[in-house]
Amino acid sequence: MTLVDRACVVALIAAVGVASPLSTARAQSAEAEVLFRDGRKLIKGGKLAAGCDKLAASERLESSIGTLLNVGDCREKLGKLASAWAAFRKAEAMAKRAGGDDKRQAEAARRAAQLEPRLSNLVIEVPSGIEGLVIRRDGEVIDEALWNTALPIDPGSYTIAAEAPGYVAWSQSVPVGAAAKRQVVVVPGLERVPVAEPGPFATGASPDAQPGRLTSGSAVVTVERGTWSTTRKLAVAVAVVGAGAVGTGVYFGLHAKDLQDRADVRCPLTVCADAEGLRLNDQAQTSARRANILYIGGGATVATAVLMWLVGAPNETVVSPTAGDHRVGIAMTGRF
Repeated sequence: MTLVDRACVVALIAAVGVASPLSTARAQSAEAEVLFRDGRKLIKGGKLAAGCDKLAASERLESSIGTLLNVGDCREKLGKLASAWAAFRKAEAMAKRAGGDDKRQAEAARRAAQLEPRLSNLVIEVPSGIEGLVIRRDGEVIDEALWNTALPIDPGSYTIAAEAPGYVAWSQSVPVGAAAKRQVVVVPGLERVPVAEPGPFATGASPDAQPGRLTSGSAVVTVERGTWSTTRKLAVAVAVVGAGAVGTGVYFGLHAKDLQDRADVRCPLTVCADAEGLRLNDQAQTSARRANILYIGGGATVATAVLMWLVGAPNETVVSPTAGDHRVGIAMTGRF
């Protein structure tokens, strides 16, 4: 019996309580042998996860019944029950095919049977009728034959993704607990990718054209993107404020005229000694000043709103304010 054989026997006596069924486990290739030995050393040193990875790498290089039994035992100790169960089942099948190894075959079957009631399962329910649909679990493609099937899986968090040509991709994170249970994730019906309709100037557009702008020679054509831009929405709000100010100015203007008419009745002449008439005249002047201020402020606010509306228009428009003696205006160039 080689040193490797002895190492396998000692390790698996602790794991399964049986020495003779596992006494011939060894790897044959140099690379697999080195990985196997390193894995056993790491496990003995308390580095269980690193040791398991070494054993698994050895098994991938050269699969053997003994290595699979060690991998299964290691994975079980790490709580990766589905991986352990798969290793034991693979060892059982390998021993059965080889023949003459009934003890290790029975041991692998026993260990797998013990784990089955404790396994967690993940079911990926997939809708039908989507051509070219691909389902992935943590980036790994899941064969279509495994859709809608309960699959043993190690505890952890998994990302389930679905994609198909012409459809919007979908993904969801699914937690799987350590307690034996059936976790189901339903892949929804995917939405089709929206297809933008071509604009009126789309045919023959220059490849250098900016988004929303098509060029033809030196001319620039701006494609309308809708009426209600953010600037235009703000312009409406400003216009409402301005209109309110103008309306309030109208009220004070009418009130000033009423007060002045009443003052003129009491004081028809320029010089007046009537106290009530003088008070009404003062009130009329105050209301008139308020009306003028509101007229000017409200008018300026409305003019600003108009300017904002034009500047925020989807079509390409150049707008500039103009001012002169006793007037305010707006100069515009472009198409509306």
